Amino acid sequence: MNPLKASRLLKMLSNEVNLQILSVLRAGSFNPRELARILHRNETDVSRRLKALERMGIIEGRWVRVGGKNVRMYSLKVEGVNISFRPGGVFIKTSERQEYSLPLSGERAPEIGDFFGRKGEIELLRSSREKVIAVYGIAGIGKTSLAVKAFPDAFWYQAEETEGFDYFVWQLGIHLNALGFPHLLEYLRAGGREERDEFELALRGIEETGATIVIDDLHRCGDEKMGRFLTFLVEGLKNGKVVLLSRERPSIGTENVLYIRLEGLDVKSAYRLFKARGGRDDPKEFAGVYRLTRGHPLAIVLFAQASSSGVDASGNFFDFLMSEVYGRLTEKERLLLQILSLFEEPLEYEAIKAIFPGRNVFAPLYALVRKGLVERRGELYFTHDLIRGFVERVRDVESEEYYGTYIDYLLRKGSARDFLRAFKYAVLLGDEERIKALIEERLRKFKRVVQDFQGAYLSLLSKAPQTPQVRSEMGRVYFQRGFFEKALGIWLDVEGKLDGIFRADVLTSIADVYLELNDFEKAEEYLEKLREAIEENPDPEIELWYYVIKTKLHYYRGEVKEGLESAFKELNVAKRLGYYPELEAMVYLHIGDIYSEMERPEEAIRYYLLALQVAKAYSLSFLEHICYMELTKVYFHLGEYEKAVEEGGRAIDYFTHIRNYRRAVDTLSYHFLALIGLGELEKAEEDAKEMLRMAQGSNYPLAWAGYIFLATIEKMRGGNWEEYLHLGKERLRGYPWLYEAVLEETARVVDVEEF
Repeated sequence: MNPLKASRLLKMLSNEVNLQILSVLRAGSFNPRELARILHRNETDVSRRLKALERMGIIEGRWVRVGGKNVRMYSLKVEGVNISFRPGGVFIKTSERQEYSLPLSGERAPEIGDFFGRKGEIELLRSSREKVIAVYGIAGIGKTSLAVKAFPDAFWYQAEETEGFDYFVWQLGIHLNALGFPHLLEYLRAGGREERDEFELALRGIEETGATIVIDDLHRCGDEKMGRFLTFLVEGLKNGKVVLLSRERPSIGTENVLYIRLEGLDVKSAYRLFKARGGRDDPKEFAGVYRLTRGHPLAIVLFAQASSSGVDASGNFFDFLMSEVYGRLTEKERLLLQILSLFEEPLEYEAIKAIFPGRNVFAPLYALVRKGLVERRGELYFTHDLIRGFVERVRDVESEEYYGTYIDYLLRKGSARDFLRAFKYAVLLGDEERIKALIEERLRKFKRVVQDFQGAYLSLLSKAPQTPQVRSEMGRVYFQRGFFEKALGIWLDVEGKLDGIFRADVLTSIADVYLELNDFEKAEEYLEKLREAIEENPDPEIELWYYVIKTKLHYYRGEVKEGLESAFKELNVAKRLGYYPELEAMVYLHIGDIYSEMERPEEAIRYYLLALQVAKAYSLSFLEHICYMELTKVYFHLGEYEKAVEEGGRAIDYFTHIRNYRRAVDTLSYHFLALIGLGELEKAEEDAKEMLRMAQGSNYPLAWAGYIFLATIEKMRGGNWEEYLHLGKERLRGYPWLYEAVLEETARVVDVEEF
């Protein structure tokens, strides 16, 4: 490898985002869109990084033909990178035979400068028998520096108001995947949203990997779900460690938690810090500083800056700061500090360049960092809350201009996380037109925000001006959470107050709710209104929504031919739009379902296999295994029991793995029947028992059919089957249609007339 290429490779491997991409690729092959979704980054940026990593020989890409389109898939090409320091230079070697070891993904601990003292606290943190530790204290007291010093290799999560648990659990999933525990990330990718499952998988992942997790600025997170998660960890965590940093003492119980209230530095450590940051070596002067600051590290750093200029530090701290520190800044430095103080969250260097007037932002930014007024955390820069509080008193810049520029910058980045941040600043501005435009962006581009960040998005919506568009979005979140009646009430109220795509979205939503409530007449009424809206304002996006609901309505009514016709129109519109692959795969599945309902299994298999092709090409694991589940059913109905067992085994393993017990049970039932058809009674018995184990945890009605299946086996063996049958009937007493359906399917392979 030539020196230039070696240097480029080292630079790539030192980049956190590249390491995150490589850690996710451990789990298999992915396309750029799916990687961007998992990492919450811009797809264009991810594609660029993938191409660069491919040029370096670390990963490899291949083209896959799917539905008439070429799809680029990427996977790891090497299992490790070996770096050797030898006479004459640095040697880098990649080999598939070497053990694969990757630095931790996710947020890295922030960089800290001079650190003095705290030996007792560090030892206490590291040796604590409690697995959850809460360090709390006033702003600037040194909580972050202490945790970095104690746990430099920890996964670091910076809590923010706009994100909450929904974003945190994704980042935790990526980190645990890098440590060899892929189950949480796989569950989230599959659309899993059950709180208990998320908590249990996160707990298992931390315990099995022994991970150390630091959650900084916990006080910023108002998400109640995060509080419930931390309480859950306190009660169950036996291995690994979770460290919480907060201004207030978190309320997560009194047992199994170590609480540390952090005070200022001792005199000796404070004096060492003072001198290290430019303060004069004058014990008498420092005695006055220490009395005033009580060992507060940030205050000491700021006094050291002014002390070097021979200023008396005995006065009021903020008056002193105003006259001696802030007053000595250049005009550009003051402007930049004022701009940064507008933002509570850290900003990327590129974002600062975008919002700072003029071109040369490096010099004033570097000066502010050197003077301790701006802190750096990796590639992010921010002003400490104490500094921000002071600058707010003297600030003469207006937030409107800078918030607006920052919103535009975030939207150019194009990830769901950046959309939420943009929405936050539009809400802070109270700009109804911007909020309206952002909601349209959400409808057209950021569709997964409502699924992936329900809590954070609802929190932002509740703080926004309650326009019809905002209230409609709140209804969307309630619908996702299963509160159909509440969502319907909101949508019925705002429907007449909207136009364009916003009214079309509400009409679609109302029709969808009525379908869920089995009110087909009302659903059809609003579907007709939606058709009229399309005639008034043709829009391919709205046309797609129309056919999605129309297909669903026909299918629910048992109008399979009409549903099939609508599904093909839905597919055509989706392809015309170049829509996301999840929808294309889902439409193929729906067409397969309709053909299956029409008892045309060969056509059903064809479309299930098309759906499978798309799902595998785009690494859509959940949809891939839905395809296996559907193929299990249709192969069983065709009497191809070996194929049913093969496809069903894949689906069962996956759905059990991600704790989707409903899908696992659906597949197990047909897998069981296929095994009976093959005469594999022992294996079939294991399926029936597994269904009952899942019934205990989920209470999913079909799972109790495991008793009926055990009765079937005992009857075939000539044993006592009546008791099992009685238990099955009792459990399914409230579901007579389900009991009859189970018997009807079982009768395909064994005589159940006596049942």
